Amino acid sequence: MLTNLPMTLPEYITAHLTKPFKWGENDCCTFIGAWVQIKAGRDYLTEHKPWRTARQAAKKLRDLGGIRGLLQSNLKQINPNMAQDGDLTIYQGTAHLFSGWHIVSVGIDGLIFTDRTVAKEAWTCRH
Repeated sequence: MLTNLPMTLPEYITAHLTKPFKWGENDCCTFIGAWVQIKAGRDYLTEHKPWRTARQAAKKLRDLGGIRGLLQSNLKQINPNMAQDGDLTIYQGTAHLFSGWHIVSVGIDGLIFTDRTVAKEAWTCRH
């Protein structure tokens, strides 16, 4: 039996379904950042950690040009209509993962699922 296989997107989402929001541990940036590390083998957030409050997170993001700047400088932008499961988007100022008919992000008490058609831009971490 193979045990070193990377986590799949359904496994990743399931592991976060009811995990509560916590700045620097389970927020929208750490949620997508950990997925990108699983998928692409790169951790784009390590040098910017830690943050423990909304204020600290906002300052770090401002320094990076916002969530869009972080994604734009590290990943390939694609047409959102071509986005596949595991690709990334921003909706209402929050980073999300594409998953099936939805985009998924961290909410106060667990994950929030929104119709994927609201995504106006997307980035991929596929090679």
